[in-house]
Amino acid sequence: MNPIEELTARKEIIVCAGAGGVGKTTTAAAIALQAAVAGKKTAVLTIDPARRLASSLGLKELTNSPRKVNNRKFSAAGLEPKGELHAMMLDTKSTFDEVVTRYAPSPEQAARILANRFYKNISGTLSGTQEYMAMEKLYELYSDGGYDLIVIDTPPTRNALDFLDAPRRMTDFFESRVLRWFLMPYMKAGGGIMRVANVAAAAFLKIVKRIVGSEVLEDTAEFFSNLEGMYEGFKQRAREVAALLQSPSTSFVVVTSPAEESVAEATFFASRLNEAGLPFGALVVNRVHPRFGDGADVKPRQLAKLERGGEVAQLLAKLLDNEEAFMRVVRLEEENLDHLALNVPRHRWVRVPYLEREAVDFPGLIAIAEQLFTKG
Repeated sequence: MNPIEELTARKEIIVCAGAGGVGKTTTAAAIALQAAVAGKKTAVLTIDPARRLASSLGLKELTNSPRKVNNRKFSAAGLEPKGELHAMMLDTKSTFDEVVTRYAPSPEQAARILANRFYKNISGTLSGTQEYMAMEKLYELYSDGGYDLIVIDTPPTRNALDFLDAPRRMTDFFESRVLRWFLMPYMKAGGGIMRVANVAAAAFLKIVKRIVGSEVLEDTAEFFSNLEGMYEGFKQRAREVAALLQSPSTSFVVVTSPAEESVAEATFFASRLNEAGLPFGALVVNRVHPRFGDGADVKPRQLAKLERGGEVAQLLAKLLDNEEAFMRVVRLEEENLDHLALNVPRHRWVRVPYLEREAVDFPGLIAIAEQLFTKG
């Protein structure tokens, strides 16, 4: 078995991580596709809003709930899946709404939160919300127990571990002492508004109120007041997700391209996984230019210089110039990957060559899957 085949056979969760633009989403979808062919009931969760993934899977759109890929797509490509492939795209706000509805102490409290103007403004835009809701959705899919394998495509972020740290950061934000101090005058108590005991705080809040308006502060205070009783649930799920990501049932696949910047980020992420005690499973290097020969000069180069060659000689010269340029790209990629090999052992690598056909349809995804699961 190659590393990817081994992971799909033995793991329940595969997390694809890496820089943006390296083929993470396509890699996650291709892994899930091949796992379904092999007999797994599989779900792929993507955060990429691009519609072409839905199109390549034969779905009109991807929603916040898993949708089954019709087996006719497989049959048309000459495949008979032994399992099932389901796909979904994270909708941050919808997931936040679901979390509120599911975990609020009462339907009335959930309704108040969902109707709150501050909540409506931040539920899809607050920094870290997307990463946190991806974790919530992963927790939901795993807890429901309906899938043999869940493949998740993480958000493209410069700080790759934002995704893993999101639960802690979100709970820290909700429990911020500074935030609670700031909003305390607007928290309702005994049917009225609490008075500010600290003179300095009162003066500061008076200035802020002039800038943003008292309604904004009241909406914000009402939102955090309504969250009372849910904080422990946020923290508990964060702890359970953290334990799940460190468990033997989970593995991380780092995805990169041979480009210098992507390799640097892959190196960083792999090292941070190790530091955090998170299970690294494989490295996928996408869009690798293959080496044709050793790039040495050959006799046709001399032949191309002969005046009697005419148009054939000119064409040969252009082809050789193109070959030189191509080999420069190959050598640069190999240098970048040599640096990567110092940190990630090559036996955990899977190389996917640069393919003429992009994965914009089902056959394109199958072509990527075949490369990911190739032997040797």
